[in-house]
Amino acid sequence: MGATEFTSEPQPSFAIAAECDLAEIMQVVLRVGVLMLQAGTVSFRVEQAMQRIAVGLGADRLDAYVTLTGITASVHRSRQHYTQIVRVVGLGVDMNRLAAVEFLSMHLPENSTPHQVMVLLDKIEKIPPVYPLHLVLVAVAISCGAFALLQGGGWIEFAAAAVGAGGGQATRIYLRSLKLNPIPTTVVCSAIAILICFSLVQTFDRFGYDTLNAQYGYLSSVLFLVPGAPLITAALDLIRFDLVSGLSRIAYVLILIFSLAAGILTAGVFVNFSIL
Repeated sequence: MGATEFTSEPQPSFAIAAECDLAEIMQVVLRVGVLMLQAGTVSFRVEQAMQRIAVGLGADRLDAYVTLTGITASVHRSRQHYTQIVRVVGLGVDMNRLAAVEFLSMHLPENSTPHQVMVLLDKIEKIPPVYPLHLVLVAVAISCGAFALLQGGGWIEFAAAAVGAGGGQATRIYLRSLKLNPIPTTVVCSAIAILICFSLVQTFDRFGYDTLNAQYGYLSSVLFLVPGAPLITAALDLIRFDLVSGLSRIAYVLILIFSLAAGILTAGVFVNFSIL
């Protein structure tokens, strides 16, 4: 009798199925990391939240390397692992979104699936700002004006700094809506704030009001552009010896400060003023 041959279609192995599950978990984990970095938090909090989400979705562990502009992560289950890299763009500060994502990572519903968590992340990403933009603009203006008073300026410096900062913040809101790079955004907003402040100081001078401390108004009008949150997160990363992340944040801060100074110098091309 001749030998009988048996043929069949190749069946997917459990390893392939497990890898697909890990890929789905990885998509969720990376999205959590990206949302938190875009909200302005430190690297170690991102790693902790990603680890909680990965374990909550059924992985054994997660190894993650987080920097200011990128995440490299590997998720493990038994002998299977899945690795992926993602680039982070659109950095900012959003404590409301950060708190929502971290709360989700700490209170992940039992037996959640990657799809269900993705739906929750969609809802978090669509949460509107806590305060309307016009209220933020007014708060920025008043804060910068108050800083002029703290430096020793008078109510004229307060008014000039407040209006200048308000104009600069309005410009920043518009340029951010265009997804413009933060460097030219900072340069333009700084120059506009200084020019508006200078114009008001000159107007008060023409009406006979003394502005002996106008430099306090000029400095205060660009206070809203000082990158305070990135500077704090850089220090926290360095304290924990996340050197790459911390140094990259320091570099980011220095670039923004140089951009701020460039805007002031640009305004000086058009008008004659002194900030010293």
